[in-house]
Amino acid sequence: MQCDLLIENGTVVDPARGIHAVQDVAVAAGVIVELASDEKVAPAKRLNARGLLVTPGLIDLHVHVYRRHVPISLDADEVSLAGGVTTMLDAGSAGSYNFAGFRYDVIDRVDAQVFGLVNLSCIGLVAAHYGELMDPRYADPAGVVRVIEQFPEVALGVKIRAGAQIIGAGQQGWDNFLKAVQAARDSGTWLMIHIGESPMPVPEMIPHLQAGDCITHCFKGGSETILDEDGKVFEAVAEGARNGIVFDVGHGLGSFHWDIVQAALDQGFEPTTISTDLYRDNVHGPVYDLPTTMSKFLMLGVSLDRVIAMSTSEPARVLGRDDDLGTLRPGTVADITLLDMRQGEFTFTDSYQQTRVGDRLLQAAGVVRRGELFVTGNRLQVTR
Repeated sequence: MQCDLLIENGTVVDPARGIHAVQDVAVAAGVIVELASDEKVAPAKRLNARGLLVTPGLIDLHVHVYRRHVPISLDADEVSLAGGVTTMLDAGSAGSYNFAGFRYDVIDRVDAQVFGLVNLSCIGLVAAHYGELMDPRYADPAGVVRVIEQFPEVALGVKIRAGAQIIGAGQQGWDNFLKAVQAARDSGTWLMIHIGESPMPVPEMIPHLQAGDCITHCFKGGSETILDEDGKVFEAVAEGARNGIVFDVGHGLGSFHWDIVQAALDQGFEPTTISTDLYRDNVHGPVYDLPTTMSKFLMLGVSLDRVIAMSTSEPARVLGRDDDLGTLRPGTVADITLLDMRQGEFTFTDSYQQTRVGDRLLQAAGVVRRGELFVTGNRLQVTR
């Protein structure tokens, strides 16, 4: 069989298909192709992945990549190559007034696959430090619906940052929250809610949400968390998860607290998805990249297969793209991540300057995006 790329000798971890084994992966014309056990393969390129993990392309469900327009944003392709991420979701950097610009200036120009959520604020995060919904006139639910109808292939849902300093306190905060919920319903999509120091407790949000809606920053500290005053996961939160509400990590600069995540995990409450909330102020620490965030969950005792699932098949399902992303199933797009799992002693930091030490660190060694190989580490041996 002729193919463009053969990845040999790597440990394939594909949770969507229940695979964790040393296998070869072949790519032809930008898609994964079936390898028969007795078939001779004639690849244009061979990549020796011995000692590496070969996973579906990592999917980061929370980044900010509206570069040059939103001051906090990063370059999508730099995020992709450094972190082994092939698909990312920009979490509301653009609103109804500037999503078209985001589409044409970023989504259509970068090599990485970028989707976007439309911010309830018409200006998105252009002036995020002022609070994009403190002036209620900026809320534009009708505009959100219009943008999603205009760009359905890339505008996948709605975003609101539900901190009191962003959406307002009291009734104003509730009004903005409910407008975001309604925009998701009217557009037939889903809502991602950033929980900050919110004007309403997390359990009071849950009755307004439905399966597929997402609470990001689920392990933040502060006054409003997913834990009650006794340190127990709110029953409304646990029930919401059982009913299909997505709980996303969204690590960020101020939204990941060791004590909160440890308490939740000890009670059997896992996040649905692992994401970074990567932006300018956390890319040099404490977040760095998606594999580092994944490594923190390995250190906390979550299995490797679950960590990979939370970064591949689960976010693909949230995006509604699990028919083609988040798996190495033959016939799907050839998005592949090669991870080096280093052994040693590694210091990890949460968003509150607290450290813990783990013995495994995942690092991106390379990515294949739509069949094209990009080498990012020094462990890969590529031959022609």
